[in-house]
Amino acid sequence: MQLEHMSKEELLYKQLYRMEPQLWREPVEDWAEMVRRFRRKGIGQIPEEPPSMIKNVMTEEDFFAENREVVCFHNLRYGPPFVHRLEFIKIIYCMRGSADVCLRDTVYRMEEGNLCVVAPQVRHAVFSYGDSDIVINILMRTSSFSETFSGILLEQNILTEFFWKLLYTSHSNRLLLFHSRKDRNLDLWAERMYDESARGSKASRLLMKSYMEIFLGMVMRDHLGELQSFDGLPEGTYVFPAMIQMIRSHLKTITLRELSDRFGMQENEIKRYILEESGYSYQYLLRDLRMRRAAWLLLNTDWSVERIMEETGYTNLTNFYHAFKGYFSKTPQEYHQIGGRILI
Repeated sequence: MQLEHMSKEELLYKQLYRMEPQLWREPVEDWAEMVRRFRRKGIGQIPEEPPSMIKNVMTEEDFFAENREVVCFHNLRYGPPFVHRLEFIKIIYCMRGSADVCLRDTVYRMEEGNLCVVAPQVRHAVFSYGDSDIVINILMRTSSFSETFSGILLEQNILTEFFWKLLYTSHSNRLLLFHSRKDRNLDLWAERMYDESARGSKASRLLMKSYMEIFLGMVMRDHLGELQSFDGLPEGTYVFPAMIQMIRSHLKTITLRELSDRFGMQENEIKRYILEESGYSYQYLLRDLRMRRAAWLLLNTDWSVERIMEETGYTNLTNFYHAFKGYFSKTPQEYHQIGGRILI
C-alpha cells in the first residue's frame, strides 16, 4: 500500500482547504455550492469542476465493474465533505490518523483503528484533513450480498443483524460505529484488499471476497464489544434473520406450517410478523428469495434452467419463466447472456 504521497487531486484539495479551512467543515451538497462559498469570500481560485467524482447518488455501476462484489480504495485527504448516498454497503476504516463522518446533524469522530458501517441510501459525508490520514473505503454490493457472503450471514450477532435488516427489512439501523482499538490484523487484511483492488481488471474476485470475509470475521470475533453507536435492537433480535435463513435453506419445500413449528407462532402470526419486519408479504418474500437464488445460479453455475427451477422450489417451467421475467423483465436466458445483476 503506497499512500505516503498525496495524489494531485489531494494536493489541490489541500491547497483550497488551506485558503479557507472553515468552508470545509460544513457538509456541502455539491461542488457548485463549494464554488459559491469561495466566491462569497472573494476567492476566485477554485476550478468550476471538481478534481474528483462528486455525486449526490453513487450507484453500483459507478464502482463495481465485471460483476465484482468488493471494491477497496482510500478516501481522498482534504476532499470536501459532500453529502451523498450510496446504493451499496460501505465500511469506512480509519487505518491511520482521523476522520469525521457526518450523519444528519451529528458528526462522528473516527480515530485510528475505528470503523464505521454505512447502510445504503444513508445521506452522509466523510472528511479527513491530515497529510498522514489513511482512511480506507471498502464497498460491497448490496444486490448480491446475501449470496456472496452467505457464510457471514449464518453468524448471529449485532453486525449480521444489521446486514440482514438492511437487506430484507424496512427499518434497518442506518449506521454502526466501532470505536475499536488499533488492530494490526485488520490493517493487514484492509491492505490486502486495497492492493488487490488496485490491480483493476486483473484483481481476483475470489481473493477480494476471501479478504472481506476474514476482515468481517475478525471484526465480529474481536471488536463487537467496542460498538459505541447503535440505535438499539427491537424485541425478537435475531428471530427475523433466523427465519430468513430457514426459508433460504429450504426454498424447494418450505411451508408456513414448518415456520410455525420452528418459531412457535401461528401461521397468521408468521405472516403478520414478516409483514411488520420487512414490509413484504410472506409470498412476496418467498418469491424474492427464490428469484435472487435463481439469478445467482444462472450467473455462477452451468446448471440448466430446469435444474435451477427445481432448486428454487418451482415445479412448472412455465410458472418459473413467468415469475422470473416478472421479477427481472428478462427471461433466464437473456439474463444469463448479459450477465445481469440481482436488483433489490
